[in-house]
Amino acid sequence: MNLRPAPIVATLLCLASAPAFADPPDFDRPGAGFATSVLPVGTLALEQGLPTYERQRQDGLLDKTYTADSLIRIGLGGPAELQVGGSAWNRLEESGGGSRRHATGHGDTSVGLKIAPGGSGATGTFSWAALGQVSFANGDRDFSNGAKQYTLGATGQWKPDDTWQGTLFANVDRLQGNNTWTLAPTFGRKLGENWTAYVETDAIHDAGDGNELQAGGGVAYSIGDHAQLDAYALHRIGTHGPSVVAGIGFSVFFGKKG
Repeated sequence: MNLRPAPIVATLLCLASAPAFADPPDFDRPGAGFATSVLPVGTLALEQGLPTYERQRQDGLLDKTYTADSLIRIGLGGPAELQVGGSAWNRLEESGGGSRRHATGHGDTSVGLKIAPGGSGATGTFSWAALGQVSFANGDRDFSNGAKQYTLGATGQWKPDDTWQGTLFANVDRLQGNNTWTLAPTFGRKLGENWTAYVETDAIHDAGDGNELQAGGGVAYSIGDHAQLDAYALHRIGTHGPSVVAGIGFSVFFGKKG
């Protein structure tokens, strides 16, 4: 089970989650959680996976999933931001037990509201933001949660100077009466004018699948003030959950600097 905020639809596409270090704007890609700032009123950002890869062995079957996850962010003014997410294209490759199959389709659609009242995020300060989401079970069978999912998450960020940044992401997904909890610290460092690297650890408790622990990191490369490229990878520590989650993507901001 992918425990990040759930997938989306064909024209207004999806999510995933994570702090980023552009200035401005702060993108939610890559990493666990999301930025502790919102977009200026009337502006828009697209954050696109190209795609995300997940590998998991379960019940004697090996599943490889490719997800072109997308997130559209719209500044509403003040501390608020609207988010619409999903995955217009997914591919599943399943093998084991002497059989093989594959499937393609789109994932569920999520709609969320982000509130970021907690500080400026400037150097030497603490800031925070919260994000509530509803994911609708309108995806194809192999790429849907099968029921409406509710998500509530929060990210806190401490930036002691212009080089280092630390965040803590806490999240709960509620699906069919069961809760999945995630706690993920992330530590990032700027490398020159354009590069940022980070490491993270994801501790996950799933009511049905047990406890998971993943560790890894990634990099982001900013292109001017309006675009960013990223790459990341996580590896499982333990016996539960995906053995590998990795991806590349880009983010583009449509609007003037705040």
